Amino acid sequence: RGAAWRVRVCDCEKKVVSVFPMSSHVLNRSHLLLSRSRSTVAAAAATASRHSAWQGTQAVPADPILGLVAAFKADAAPRKVNLAQGAFRTDEGLPLVLPSVVEAERRVSSALASGAIDKEYLPIEGDATFRTLSAKLIFGDESAALAEGRCATLQTLSGTGAVSVAAAALCRMAGARTIHVPDPSWGNHGHIFRSAGLEVQNYAYLDHRTGTTLDFDGMRAALSGLPRGSVVLLHACAHNPTGIDPSGEQWQELAELFAGRGLVALFDSAYQGYASGDLDADAASVRAFEAAGVLPVACQSYAKSLGLYGERIGAVNFVCASREEAEAVLSTVKQTIVRPAYSSPPLHGARLAAEVLGDAALFAQWRGELRGMANRVHRMRVLLADALRAEGAPSPDGGDWGHVVDQIGMFAYTGLSASHVDSLRERHHVYLTRDGRMSMAAMKPADIEYVARAVRSVLAE
Repeated sequence: RGAAWRVRVCDCEKKVVSVFPMSSHVLNRSHLLLSRSRSTVAAAAATASRHSAWQGTQAVPADPILGLVAAFKADAAPRKVNLAQGAFRTDEGLPLVLPSVVEAERRVSSALASGAIDKEYLPIEGDATFRTLSAKLIFGDESAALAEGRCATLQTLSGTGAVSVAAAALCRMAGARTIHVPDPSWGNHGHIFRSAGLEVQNYAYLDHRTGTTLDFDGMRAALSGLPRGSVVLLHACAHNPTGIDPSGEQWQELAELFAGRGLVALFDSAYQGYASGDLDADAASVRAFEAAGVLPVACQSYAKSLGLYGERIGAVNFVCASREEAEAVLSTVKQTIVRPAYSSPPLHGARLAAEVLGDAALFAQWRGELRGMANRVHRMRVLLADALRAEGAPSPDGGDWGHVVDQIGMFAYTGLSASHVDSLRERHHVYLTRDGRMSMAAMKPADIEYVARAVRSVLAE
């Protein structure tokens, strides 16, 4: 634009001007292309000279469960079913916010609006009221450890955070080098323990002859042979992924075995009240161990039982030999493990949980909601087993699909192989984890027959 611009272009780009002497838009485009070319060359040179600390990093595969969730969302099939993720859904397939939590939310919001509470940091160990109520929930009113002040409890980042803090404490403070984990176990357990510096070894749990039942004899034999002081992971109830738990008598036998051999019990309690609908029944294993004289470490999550998935609320409890030991453990875990990692836990979810656990009316309401959730999951088990029988689908364990009903908690360990699961996903758009774990908590009545037909189809291949 203007004589000065045209002269400048003529001096440096005579070929362009000679072809289009009067085309100003061509001149502008030529200048733009040259500018872009120079910028590209400059950027490439800068990148070549820049050193990145991450240049050798290779991408890792997606998490087996969360990767399936992402694949399900991307699946454009008109009929698809997600039974991979452990999250409760209504009969309509919708997430559920418990009414007791809605009321707790209202109360907390009201207190905040009135200025009665604020948004200041929690202490490193977490909300004091929540910690007291959480420990009481898992150990019960008759707990000697609670009565004598021998339990060090910290609020954590849900159950994953509880297990992580426990693992770090066992490694750094108790000198543990190895942890013994049931075969199979939740997929994240191994990652957590190895990240904490522990070697992971498996002990017998699932009876691989059936693929759907407990190998209690093998479990007892394996644990009986461990050195004194060995650390053992136990699922307090609703074993993930199998849904197969020891009986009450078997738990008692295990408690006596641990006490006699001086084994360290690390309980992961992710489903208290949600598994059977009974808070006390689902904590019976932990309480049996404490009563037998074992000093367990108990990890808790409120993601499933209170539906506080995204609030990340949990707790870890270290039962100790004395009040003084508990105080020393609490201070050491606080200052050497939690403070360097995340400093203090979330405030809002702890207030919600404390409101429900600490108010008699809300607590009673919550217990009823737990029974409702557990009953819905059990109903889905019965409906699926009936539909599989009606379809004539052969059960992988040679039975009549009774294991789907007999197992407990949100998952059914179907006995389907990885190839069966792949076919379900690829041909029928039904998503399970590749070990054959099916989320009964996510099953809808409207999907029962479709899933049963799909299972029969892949078993017939």
